[in-house]
Amino acid sequence: MDSDEHPTGRGSSFKGFVIPALEAPRRFLKFASTSPGLLTIVSTILVLAILAAGGAMVYSSQNRQTQLNALVNQTEPLSDAAQELFNSLSVADSVATTSFLRKSTTDAATRDYDAAMSSASTSLIRATSGIDNIESREMELVLQIQNSMPEYVKLMSNAQTHDRLRNPVGASYLAQASTLMQDTMLPAAQELYSRTSEEVSTQQAKLSSPLWFPLSGIVAAIIMLAIAQFWLAALTNRRLNLGYVAATGLMLFALVWASISAALTWHAGNQDVQGTVRPLEQLTAVRISVQQSRTQEALGLIQRDYGEDRQQEFSDAMADIDSKLEGLRNQVSHPERIDTAREALRSWDESHAKMVSELKNGRYTEALAAALDTKVSEEKQDGKKDLRAADEDTSDYTVVDNEMQELISSTREELRDILVEGRTAAGRVTNLVLALTVLSALCVFFGTRPRLQEFL
Repeated sequence: MDSDEHPTGRGSSFKGFVIPALEAPRRFLKFASTSPGLLTIVSTILVLAILAAGGAMVYSSQNRQTQLNALVNQTEPLSDAAQELFNSLSVADSVATTSFLRKSTTDAATRDYDAAMSSASTSLIRATSGIDNIESREMELVLQIQNSMPEYVKLMSNAQTHDRLRNPVGASYLAQASTLMQDTMLPAAQELYSRTSEEVSTQQAKLSSPLWFPLSGIVAAIIMLAIAQFWLAALTNRRLNLGYVAATGLMLFALVWASISAALTWHAGNQDVQGTVRPLEQLTAVRISVQQSRTQEALGLIQRDYGEDRQQEFSDAMADIDSKLEGLRNQVSHPERIDTAREALRSWDESHAKMVSELKNGRYTEALAAALDTKVSEEKQDGKKDLRAADEDTSDYTVVDNEMQELISSTREELRDILVEGRTAAGRVTNLVLALTVLSALCVFFGTRPRLQEFL
């Protein structure tokens, strides 16, 4: 008897599970053919569509938030590190070269040189930590600079040692160090900065594009709500359903808000960011040109060789710098700094012309005084005229360089403010759209409930 009961029990259990499952589609179709069932299905589809549209917007916005965080916290700092590395290397070379002319300010020049090299080393470390792909071109450029830096420091140390001993060979070491900097290290730093700066611009342009897929989901939900209202009006013989109308209004507001925010973000990405990235690149290039011109000017004095080619190169550089500064005047937030820099640049060009004239006439001390913006002392030391140099460099070159540095700093702050504001705006849109879609779904529910009660 027991053996007969077990198979029967299993068969009954199997039928008790399968038969209701097979009956479910038929029961669902029967339920859907009734007005309450159809109303329930339509409202469920509407709620799911609304929540799906809001969820897509939230997901896309959060993904964009993550990318914006990476842009603000990684890509832009990497670009800034590359820019600082570029500037620091150029400053170090310019200061070291000029220090050979300022015999009475060796200690101050050494401190400036050490500070510039320390800043370059720190920027190099920051750049290295900001590069994820060790096989990238960026990492290759960083390693190239890193490998060249000890050789540059060694050559410059030899040059400074021989200069203190008044050995003429110091000028040869200085020329070698400067050549290494100008031909190898600075081009690598410039390429690194150009690549990272372009990456900032590219990522921002990509992240400022409208979220078309989530926006299309909101549009689809609005269309479905409109169709459902016409259908519900025909079913219940009522013109308006307050819940559906409220849901449609909320979704329309979400669409308008998200669209306006997308348009403003797109405008900021294509106008404000480009209005800071490009001037920042140009300001950096101008500052490097200024420092390179100063280095070449100092090398010509140290080597006591200032021929027509070197003079023409300096004149062309001055004209190019002035032209670029004129073009930048309407692109920066502090045009008065551009005016100050251009005025100092013209004064520097006049001092340079005086330096060349004195050098050609064999008056080296006077030429040196013109280049350093110092005065010739009438006191004699070993039968030679001496220079009365200031404790710190107040030459026209320094004025130009300081103005460029301030403009670069302020422009970089403007860029970061724009990027951070874009990240904050994206967060605001996400929170508001999420709240509106949830409220809209609740409005559909509460708008459907009274109609269902009428059929029950």
